[in-house]
Order: sequence, then C-alpha cells, then structure tokens
Amino acid sequence: MRGPIDFIIVNFKGNNFTGGVLEELSKVVKSGTIAVLDIALITKDKDGQVVALELSDMQDAGVAEFAKDNSVQSGLITQDDVAEVADIIAENSSVGLLVIEQLWAKGLKKAIIDADGELIAEGRIHPEAAEELNKKGE
Repeated sequence: MRGPIDFIIVNFKGNNFTGGVLEELSKVVKSGTIAVLDIALITKDKDGQVVALELSDMQDAGVAEFAKDNSVQSGLITQDDVAEVADIIAENSSVGLLVIEQLWAKGLKKAIIDADGELIAEGRIHPEAAEELNKKGE
C-alpha cells in the first residue's frame, strides 16, 4: 500500500541551487516522513533555452548522490512533464521537480480503509494562504 503521492515544483531564481535543500530533504526521508520517488532539475537560461538534467548528470548539485543514498528511482517524470514545467518557469531560473510519497499517511490510510471509510476530497492550503485567511477573519 502506498501513501499519497504528490509533486512539488520549486523555483530557484538566477539558477542558484544549493545543497541546503537536499540536506533538509534527506532529514525527512531518513525520518520516514516521505520518500522521494523521482527528481528532475530543469533550467532555463536568459535566452529561454531549456535543459533538463537526468539523475546521472546532477553530480555538481549533489542530487545524484542524494538519489543513490535515498533509493530514488528515475522514470516517473516524463519529457512531457519537463516540457510542461519549462513553459511556466521564468528565464534565468532553475526548477527542482520532485515526486514524493507521503509515508506518514500510510497507517492512517490503512485505518480508514479498515473502517470502511473512503476519501471523497482532498486539497492543500499553503501557509501563506492560511495567513491571509487569518488576517481576513480579524
């Protein structure tokens, strides 16, 4: 049984990707909170040229080592996914595209199924949006 699977797209302006993100990502993987199923790095230069890096090409950013250490398998992110993301990113930017499994939810999912429950809706409210809602309610 799998937990919920999400994708996350993170923009890095000016193509300034640092290893700090991978350090924090490693912590939540090692804690069993999530599993990273696939990663892609997509860059768009100032002229609009797009390059997508495979895991084996990501040594400089430390991503290949992270993927190896955390059993990340490539193949879920397709060329169509890369093209779709490339359309929405600004020039002179890099994007990290992650596919993650929410491992923390597996026990909850099993308990819901065992109780003959079923998911009928889901969504996400980002912290910035929640802050706005709080301000409007004051």
